[in-house]
Amino acid sequence: MTRSDRRPRQRLDPAQRRTAILDAARDAFAQAPYDQVSLASVASAADASEALVHKYFATKGALYAEIVREAIESLLQRQFEADAALGPGATARQRLATSVEAYLDFVASTPEGWAAPLRDPCDGAAEAASLRAAARERYVTLLRAVLGLPPGQPRDHALHGYLGFLDAACLSWVTAGCQRDQRPALTAAALGALDGALAALPPARSGTSPYVIGEE
Repeated sequence: MTRSDRRPRQRLDPAQRRTAILDAARDAFAQAPYDQVSLASVASAADASEALVHKYFATKGALYAEIVREAIESLLQRQFEADAALGPGATARQRLATSVEAYLDFVASTPEGWAAPLRDPCDGAAEAASLRAAARERYVTLLRAVLGLPPGQPRDHALHGYLGFLDAACLSWVTAGCQRDQRPALTAAALGALDGALAALPPARSGTSPYVIGEE
């Protein structure tokens, strides 16, 4: 793309240039769905050319997938840190509530970008969809660990259902403007949905109680 301002581009080393491109892409994808973001706009925001962007990321899909990968890891790190801050005496319910709160912080930080693939399942690239699917399985594994559940069906169906409920509830929350005073009710509803799903499961063996996530 021909530049009209004629200003020389800032010289950056490869690591700095890649970071500048990722920063520009992160801002762009946070504000608009995938199909509304162009590499030309990302390149302009990063003070680079489209050709230079392609040098680091072969396609827009590859660039978007890297943004999604970073977001997934960032969210997990926030949740791990929040969980660790609770200390070893925290109950399963406290740990799950804290995880939901960290998720709400994450959703509120980039509401449009977060909501885009839920509003339109075709939004984004195949690479990003694969990353999200792998992250969902990772979360099911983490939930099992918090709840002390063995792997298997139908328990995993219930955990997947809880995560789906949480995303659907968050999408409604985003559409309503991410109102902060609604967060406690949203967290309680999510935990209630998980309680209900687990309580409806048949016991793992005769004479045992249904699964519950416990009290505060």
